[in-house]
Amino acid sequence: MSESLKLQPAFDGMTDELTGLYNRRGFYKYTELLIEQNPQVSFCLAYWNIRRFKIVNNLFGWQAGDDILIQLADAMQKALSDENATVGRVERDNFICCVPIEIISQEKWTKMTDLSYFVGEVEYHFSCCYGLYQITERNMSVSEMEDKARIAMETIKDNYMCSCAWFHDSMWNTILEEQKLSNDFRSAIAEKQFKIYYQPVCRAQDGSVEAAEALVRWEHPTRGLIPPGIFVPMFEDNGFITILDRYVWNEVCRMLKRRLEQGLRVAPVSINVSRVEFYKANLCEEIRDIVASYEVPASLIKIEITETAYAENPKQMQEAVNKFHEYGFIVLMDDFGSGYSSLSTLKDVPVDVLKVDMKFLHGFETSHKSAIILEAIIRMAKWMNLKVVAEGVEDKKEWDYLKSVECDMLQGYYFYRPMPEEAFGELLDWMEGGKGTHAQKKDRKFENVVFDEFRLGNFQADTLFYGMLGGMGVFELTDEDLEIIQVNKGFYEAIYNTTEELDDEVKVLNKKMEESDINVLMEKCRLAMESRQMQQVQIHYRRKDNVYIWLKMKIRYIGSHGKRSLFYFAVDNIDDEKKREEEGYFLNYSTAIMRFFDKVYRLDYETGMGEVLHTEGSDTMQLREKVYFKDFFTRFADYIEWIDDRPAGHIIENKELLDKELEESANGSLSVCYKATRSAEGKPLVEIISALLFKVKMPDEKEEYICCIKKITEPDIAE
Repeated sequence: MSESLKLQPAFDGMTDELTGLYNRRGFYKYTELLIEQNPQVSFCLAYWNIRRFKIVNNLFGWQAGDDILIQLADAMQKALSDENATVGRVERDNFICCVPIEIISQEKWTKMTDLSYFVGEVEYHFSCCYGLYQITERNMSVSEMEDKARIAMETIKDNYMCSCAWFHDSMWNTILEEQKLSNDFRSAIAEKQFKIYYQPVCRAQDGSVEAAEALVRWEHPTRGLIPPGIFVPMFEDNGFITILDRYVWNEVCRMLKRRLEQGLRVAPVSINVSRVEFYKANLCEEIRDIVASYEVPASLIKIEITETAYAENPKQMQEAVNKFHEYGFIVLMDDFGSGYSSLSTLKDVPVDVLKVDMKFLHGFETSHKSAIILEAIIRMAKWMNLKVVAEGVEDKKEWDYLKSVECDMLQGYYFYRPMPEEAFGELLDWMEGGKGTHAQKKDRKFENVVFDEFRLGNFQADTLFYGMLGGMGVFELTDEDLEIIQVNKGFYEAIYNTTEELDDEVKVLNKKMEESDINVLMEKCRLAMESRQMQQVQIHYRRKDNVYIWLKMKIRYIGSHGKRSLFYFAVDNIDDEKKREEEGYFLNYSTAIMRFFDKVYRLDYETGMGEVLHTEGSDTMQLREKVYFKDFFTRFADYIEWIDDRPAGHIIENKELLDKELEESANGSLSVCYKATRSAEGKPLVEIISALLFKVKMPDEKEEYICCIKKITEPDIAE
């Protein structure tokens, strides 16, 4: 065992009582000593977590959980017994260790990620995950090192295909962004920035609306529409989810009460109960009281629990479901089949409805096994008098199949996307008017009207559409492409400065864009769909003559059918504006560079000349003067001595070598230092000089090679 691990605290309060490892306090103390006493060793910090450890305690009891913790502690001690390392248990199933970085790739290290536990003769396996932080700043507090390793671990905690992750600065930036959102939370609640969206649940046989699920979106005043996948996990961790849940429950009840008082049609709405809520003893009573305060019948509120929440708290979940039933609520289990549960668990948790995500059964139409599983779930649910809702239904094939296996209800983009309260109310009013089922409405409104108008063409619509000023069009969004359905003459004028239609113009819009622009445009389309508001975006578009231009697009959502969605767009050519903007940026950047460096050259590899863009004026060189850069470094000195044994003269002379260096560098630049000796009045003068080389993309897409020179020291007279 290394000296560091042999260190034992001389007083109580430094070790973990269960495992005998250091506790957090002891780990901090002895890790500081370890790093201080081994300055030549490169260390990293690892933060460990046993995945789904709470399930171990629930299934096998606390003693079994303690046994597994002791087993992991012993495995870590054994693996690291001959190393300079410290090992600790900081809380619950979270361990931490500081080890030499070369240990990480060794077999004894990787074996620690898989734990086994025997109950009788049955062996159970549990996996670990860990985050790694390479200690580059040795004077950093161990507490901050732990934070960074833990942040890395959190990024892969639910990714069972990955057992470890290295910390990098972007993770820290994510934490800072989350903190900013957390800071905005209370004002967002007060200002009602959180909007309730409703996604209808339809009857499988005819598509008529039976119910809806309440979902929350954050319409941030400066960041736009923030999806729940970003803020819900964050609020579950920091406890804000309790406030947000109650906000949603109240808003749903307020909507139902208003419609009931106005004599309008209502449909039952399911509310999601966060997994952390089930730790609260009076959860059921609180929901009952909120619903009662609005005088809304309990039959209009359905409670959605997740399979994960059941797996973590099976006993509490059973008690909660029974209470919800006692108070008159219907209970649904969401995401059934995606985790640890099976139909056998339903005898203990008597829910009323199962929600099965079609993503869980992806490819069922081509996979015989997936179809068998889905059909078996539906059939066995019926034997147990349970209703089944299929989530994520996106096309008619899926709908037809689910009808054939007697699925009860469907939810998904094929029928309706989540919609704001006003749109949901209009839908209920339309259904109340007896104008037919959703399927009939949608087929007529969308297929026969929109696609007839824009895909097949309509004389009156064409006349109006083509006569409009400015570039306009309609495009269709699928999973992968944005296909142009129709454009007016202004579209060609904006892009090509001509009103003549180009027959061979590529009709798939995103084939002419950079990936970063595609992602932004796709996101704007999603926001337009969810918010029902116009979105704006600027994109870099490549014409068929391979000339890139800048376009500003305004996007408005028309409607969806299955996986297809239609959008209006208006387009303006802002290429000249962007070029002026980029030239301004370049001028500002150039000015900043020239204030810092003594010399700035533009290297032209076609002519082999370096053009002087800036000189501080202490020599005879003039702006725009050109010199050959074959002997770039040596022409101004009698002798060059490269610092750190990195001769760079041959690199700057060879464009291919320089490109390779720039591509392999972390920031796209090459920095070198050298000592230059030259004669001045018969005496040798010595200067230490730094050179920085990089490429700049110009507005016309050309790349320029720039070399910046700066004296690190003033000239010294050599003895």
